[in-house]
Amino acid sequence: MLNRRELVLGSGGSLCGLMLPIRGIASDSTYERFHENLSRHPWLRLYAGVSDTDTGITQCEIEGNWPSDLVGALFRNGPGRMERAGRRYQHWFDGDGLVQKWSIGPGPNVTHRARLVRTHKYLRDESKNELSLVGFGTLGDDSVSITGPDSLNVGNISVLPRDEELWALWEGGSAWQLNPESLETTGIVELSTESAGLPFSAHPRIEPNGTVWNFGYVSHMGALVIWRMDAGVRKPEISIIRRNPMTIPHDFVVTSKHLVIPLPPLHFEPDPSVEQSFIDMHVWHSDRSLDLLVLDKDDPQSHFVVELPAKWLFHYSNAWEDENGVIRFEGFKYDDPSLMYDAFKNVMHGEAPTSVSLSSLVQFRIDTKKRTATVEDLANEFEASEFPSVDQRRSTERHEWLTMLANDSSSNSAMRLGLLNSVARMNISTGAIGRFTYPEYEIPEEHVFVPNPKGTSESDGWILGTSLDYVKQETYLNVFDIGNATPEPIARATLPRLMPLGLHGQFVTTK
Repeated sequence: MLNRRELVLGSGGSLCGLMLPIRGIASDSTYERFHENLSRHPWLRLYAGVSDTDTGITQCEIEGNWPSDLVGALFRNGPGRMERAGRRYQHWFDGDGLVQKWSIGPGPNVTHRARLVRTHKYLRDESKNELSLVGFGTLGDDSVSITGPDSLNVGNISVLPRDEELWALWEGGSAWQLNPESLETTGIVELSTESAGLPFSAHPRIEPNGTVWNFGYVSHMGALVIWRMDAGVRKPEISIIRRNPMTIPHDFVVTSKHLVIPLPPLHFEPDPSVEQSFIDMHVWHSDRSLDLLVLDKDDPQSHFVVELPAKWLFHYSNAWEDENGVIRFEGFKYDDPSLMYDAFKNVMHGEAPTSVSLSSLVQFRIDTKKRTATVEDLANEFEASEFPSVDQRRSTERHEWLTMLANDSSSNSAMRLGLLNSVARMNISTGAIGRFTYPEYEIPEEHVFVPNPKGTSESDGWILGTSLDYVKQETYLNVFDIGNATPEPIARATLPRLMPLGLHGQFVTTK
């Protein structure tokens, strides 16, 4: 059994390869190429990033019929600062975390604020007045001292509201604690001595009773960390699962009895003879299996693996388990991980994707008694789809409706930019789909389902999501009514500023 200290130090090693100076691409070439292309292609404004640490509070203009019961806050996170002093990250995932808060009050009243997450890496760069060119997909000529995973933690993927706190989440390190009112960073989340420094990834799952589950991975130690935090309990329960070869699991699902962590065959195989970024230390094996790791919630050491043909995966909906022990959940499959290697690198130096594997919605079924699995295509109406959202009150239980982003190829296709252009809603049982396609030049980000506090149905609520107009250089918070199953825009708040394209968020209802 690996001990905690080995895992903490191992996480840092897996992210940087060796604790030595890192040599690579000239530090300013990405910056120069991006700004040369930015003058010709306005869509690149989505990836320009911010320079201000705190945007301050901005009052947003509201139009339409804002629901009186939609009161609370939408917190969002994503790569925010992309460059500094003539240097620029080489991969989108390396941008310093930018947490945004859309405050929705009665009236209606909507305000916006954003702050960069003040991580160790951010503070180090502040002190030097430069950008450290080392990270998930960036390989520069810097000498960086790595003492653990949080040396490179940029806190830029998602958020977790927990009790009276707000956590900014990354993939391979600790959560960062923020003040949910001011968004000021107060430090690393410290839950216990035993869990300090262990990776806490960006897609925790919350049961209806408040129990939080999560995982983390330590690549070159061949280990998965399983987290359990019961409602009202600060100290987590930790389990360590050996796994070799290791991959990059981004998301997972939880049922009433099991955890399922899909493990695509993008294996950690660093080449010691060359210098590589973390993502480039992985090799895609299309001839090997997609492994579904199924763990007993009461005893994660009791687990088994079922195999499916190789696919790359990012995100999943919600899992549930029937009386026969069959687990079902939805996800979005890709033929390969080229999105990470092509699109998310190209945009940082100002070029559109050249070849990107498109995603399609599928349902996974795992028979826990027979230990077999199948995968079934659910929808072929979209060129691509991603970012699933369900009614969180149905967590670990059967759900009927799925909200997602998609690309409507019959309209203005955003796929030429590796982006999506529609919000869609699908009934999993009947296959019925309704969608709204955004105007050209307006790019939607992840949309979430917000239940009406006065209702109980999965159709009693709204879809809430942001969109970015890179021509007008404005950002919108959009509200959709779903009473007739087709998303119908009924209100929006306008921020007279273009924010960077982000990743994930959570809505919190005001009590």
